[in-house]
Amino acid sequence: MNNNAVISNNAHQDNFFGELRRTRFQQFTSLPSTDGVPAGWVIDYKGQLHQWNGTEWINLAQNYVHPDYPLTNNPFQTDQTSGLMLLSQILTNSSGHVIKIAGRNLTNADIVSIFLNDAIQSGTFTWSSNKIKTYIENLIGQSLTGALIYQPGGYIPSSVKGSMTAPSPVTSATIKTGMVWVITASGWIGNEPVSIGDHLIANTDNASGNTANYQIIEKGIPDIVDATESVKGLIQVATDVEAVAGTDALKAMTPKSTKAVLDAKIKSGTWQIGDGSSVTFTITHGWNTRNVDYICYRNADNRKINLSCVPTSVNDVQIDVLASLTPNEYRITLTARID
Repeated sequence: MNNNAVISNNAHQDNFFGELRRTRFQQFTSLPSTDGVPAGWVIDYKGQLHQWNGTEWINLAQNYVHPDYPLTNNPFQTDQTSGLMLLSQILTNSSGHVIKIAGRNLTNADIVSIFLNDAIQSGTFTWSSNKIKTYIENLIGQSLTGALIYQPGGYIPSSVKGSMTAPSPVTSATIKTGMVWVITASGWIGNEPVSIGDHLIANTDNASGNTANYQIIEKGIPDIVDATESVKGLIQVATDVEAVAGTDALKAMTPKSTKAVLDAKIKSGTWQIGDGSSVTFTITHGWNTRNVDYICYRNADNRKINLSCVPTSVNDVQIDVLASLTPNEYRITLTARID
């Protein structure tokens, strides 16, 4: 086997309860040094699994026979054909093993102890369906208080400065706090100019045509000029060179400049490896960086493969495997971020 084919994990490994298949423990013919080794290390020592517990090696091959503690009583060992059996007692011995289980049937007294009480809200009593219905309806009604309630149809303001046209409620017979209208024409609400798209919100019930009872939002926003690479509106568009440089904090990127940045900063390529005999392969990517990551698949079934991938220079990586590959057995994709 190729001794260079080693993958080092400088972190814990979580397989999310996946199985370890075709795996061997590290084999020793003499117990290894435990200097600085935390408890939990498991090895194969002369054909038997041993674990270091922090003080000594424990032979895991020793068999443990669980003691038999037959239950003196178990009412749950047969099917219940009627009633409802409740667990009422569990006894254990000094070792913590269960030695007795007891049960009893649910009685009318148990059921009667839980009764309706619509007068209070507690963790002891339950409510009738009528009480629950009333409570939910009241809760929904309270949650709507102060909410913004959209009024279909919009609002046409007065054409005369200093006056106000009262809005017309649609979802209610009278104006309520929180009703909101979208203004559909330019005009006046008292001495405030408004334009299409502004919003009028009632601050109180029965607001009528009194301007003090309303709030205007989004008023006075000027027309927005479209931003381009040469014209500055709300924000100016960056050129490809500016986007790649990444130093301008006042200009925006477009799909075009974003692609330019990705093309300049992210490098990727795919190679086929395997020649029928080799266990070591050198791939020259030419990206002038050692910060290279990989992902590898077996072509026959597209299964992901972990292998040793080591940058040997700023333009090359070395791939090592345990056994030789058939011609083009694997495909490997290298990816790098260029600073």
